[in-house]
Amino acid sequence: MSIGRRAPLAVLLALAMLLSGCAGIPTGGAVGTIGIGSDDDGDELLTLAEGPQPGDSPAQLLNGFLIAQRAPQQNYSVARDFLASELRAKWSPTARVLISDGPIVVQSDDEDAAGDGLDVTVDVGAVVDSTGVYTELAHPETQNLSYEFEQNADGEWRISRAPAGVVVPGARFTSTFGAYPLYFFDPSWRGVVPDVRWFPNTASRADRIVKELLAGPSPWYGQGVLATAFPSDTKLDPGVTVSSGTATVALTGDAGNQDGDARWRMQEQLRLSLSALSDIVSIEVTVGGFPLDAGSGQTVESIYRVNDEPLGLDEQGFGYLTSSTINPVPGISTAVQSLGAVGGTLARDGARAAVRSDRGVWFVAADAEPALVDTRGGLLDPSIDRDGFVWSAVAADADSIRAIDAAGGVHELAAPHLDGELVSLDVSRDGTRVLLATRGPSGPALTVAGIIRDASGVPIGFGDPLQLTIGPSPIVDAAWVDSSTVATLTQAGDGAQVDLYRIGGRHDALGSLASGVQLVGGNFADGIRVRAADGTVWRRNSSGGWQSTGIVVSFLATQQ
Repeated sequence: MSIGRRAPLAVLLALAMLLSGCAGIPTGGAVGTIGIGSDDDGDELLTLAEGPQPGDSPAQLLNGFLIAQRAPQQNYSVARDFLASELRAKWSPTARVLISDGPIVVQSDDEDAAGDGLDVTVDVGAVVDSTGVYTELAHPETQNLSYEFEQNADGEWRISRAPAGVVVPGARFTSTFGAYPLYFFDPSWRGVVPDVRWFPNTASRADRIVKELLAGPSPWYGQGVLATAFPSDTKLDPGVTVSSGTATVALTGDAGNQDGDARWRMQEQLRLSLSALSDIVSIEVTVGGFPLDAGSGQTVESIYRVNDEPLGLDEQGFGYLTSSTINPVPGISTAVQSLGAVGGTLARDGARAAVRSDRGVWFVAADAEPALVDTRGGLLDPSIDRDGFVWSAVAADADSIRAIDAAGGVHELAAPHLDGELVSLDVSRDGTRVLLATRGPSGPALTVAGIIRDASGVPIGFGDPLQLTIGPSPIVDAAWVDSSTVATLTQAGDGAQVDLYRIGGRHDALGSLASGVQLVGGNFADGIRVRAADGTVWRRNSSGGWQSTGIVVSFLATQQ
């Protein structure tokens, strides 16, 4: 026997009674948690759920199925028990994850319909796709999910039709899923960049991490923005096994025939990507059943730390600042002061800088005289990448971005995806992406665009942009916090608000200040500094609020 598309009133009333007077699926339920990982350290939890009970009505069955979707272990084996035999093997829970922004509601458009089925309405606040990419929506979007039922040979109801994917309450998401960075190289092979994905917290996470690593980076890191050492035919077969802290990664394909540098890079990508799992401390790689001799290679940068002290210009000069001291940057500080700088960025090597003054943008090197490289009016504070290219743009023209080499050569970069005027422009410390804050007719926008370079490393364009979801408040400034996180400073009434956005992840509000006109990143969220209108520099305190550092500057400089 089967159930059609709509439920009669009796079924809806039964469901209402089941849900204690409302049609919302509870965020609690017959679930529990246990630790996962071979060491069972309890740091990571996995949800347990009950299967269908004898005599369950379709409404009770659906309720149990939705709750069981929070228990992803063994490929959602408990949730599959709610399905009819034909659907059980076909249902794809990893096709997508709908993260609800409110109650999960069961409804019927036609209470008098002859057929008996149930529809579920979900206000979706975020989505995870089949590759683990997380997308936060600007506004919750309502989705209707239809379920049909049939009775099995024992007369028990089972779900015969269900949408692919799972629905997870927002409050439960981070206990069911975890953020796992996959690491890819920059095109020069000098450093790696995290591409954050979200996978269910199960014992098979290592398999999922490696499979998606082999599949390549997210779309916005394509077109050569990031690189992988793995040949395109490399597959995981049969999987990853973990014993006594060592993960053995079994691969097939042409990986074993690559040169020593490529083999070492493949191992580094695997090692770094699997390092997020607490039960893995080392890795071994096999190809076609034979150990892969990875050898050794040059250490690559994966955590791009900067000086813990803020960099800026105060009445004593330009350098790293505390409330009572200043440490000048050798070969740079004197030049910055002499130019009458009003903004700037220090390169990663500490020996080069891009500086803005009333005359324009300058390239400053410790071993040479400052060079005026952009004299256009209305320029933003410039950025500088790890290869020494100065990035400059006119605030009023979003299509005015230039990368200027050390010899003064100008490389124009079209940005047709931008709308309105630029607020800030910041190249990531790894040199692979640019963060662009804009304001236009449709409101503020925050965009991350991959940098496409030619074989010589010269920037020639941007990859597919990733627009982060931000609120409607006017944006004042934006900055990189680390390789996968950015921050914004926005107007909030008479004050300012700081927010943290994870590329491929969730966003957090970091609180408000009475005033804020500039923001710079540091080492993770605790390193963020905000300059108020009076020059006072503020930092977060241990309680999550903001406190004065005792430093007063005319501007803060970005550290690369």
